[in-house]
This record gives sequence, C-alpha cells and structure tokens, in this order.
Amino acid sequence: MSRKAHDGFSERFKQALDEAGLGPKSETTQKELGRLFGVSGQAVKKWLDGDSIPAAERAPVVAKQLGVRRAWLLDNELPMRVLNSAITEDGKHYGSVPDHDLTYEEQQVLLFYRRLNKKMQKNWLKLLKDFVETTEK
Repeated sequence: MSRKAHDGFSERFKQALDEAGLGPKSETTQKELGRLFGVSGQAVKKWLDGDSIPAAERAPVVAKQLGVRRAWLLDNELPMRVLNSAITEDGKHYGSVPDHDLTYEEQQVLLFYRRLNKKMQKNWLKLLKDFVETTEK
C-alpha cells in the first residue's frame, strides 16, 4: 500500500480519535489506545505516523471503537458514520435503534467525558455519583 494511502488513513484516524475524545488533548497514551484496539502501543504509533494501517481483521474493531465506518477509516468512503435509519416499531423497543444502547444525549456525555484528562474524569465521576445519591434520598 502506498505512503499516500497510509497518510490518508493516519489523518482520518487522528480525526476519529479527536472526535471520540481520545486525541492528544485527552492525555490518552498510545499504550492505552493499543489496549482499546487490541494491539500494541507501537502499532498505534505507526498508525498515527502513517507508517502502517490496521490489519484487515483489526480494522473493524478500530472503526467500531471510534464509532466510524471501516470503509471511511480505511478508504475515505463517505459517510463517516453509519446513519441511524433502522428504527424498530415493536413492543418495548418501539422507537429504539437496534444494536445501539446509548441515546444521543448519553453519547454526547460520553464524548465530553472522554475529552477530560484522567484527573478531571475521576472528579467528574465522583461529582455525578454524589449528585445521584443525593437525589435518590
């Protein structure tokens, strides 16, 4: 595969990391990213530097963890994300999107949470826990 293709992947990978709150500002280490994607930190470094791309069996895992389409991540095939058009209309799951457990608001909370550094994440969780415990009394 050409260097240009690797560079294209690298840019899309960085974009997806940033949008998932896992970019450089998140202070997430390459080793932590490696654990998330089931590879070594060195493999993540190579992806970021444009020296390589994920193996065919690893690419769907990376794309899923980042919430993007594999075809977009590897080949720049639009759209970036799957469109949520499949709505169920049966029983207790009426209006839900199959295979998606989070609401839009929950996804937004998660994305903002991921943008926080580790210390802020810990403080935010404690604050949220305390708030929930207070409101349940």
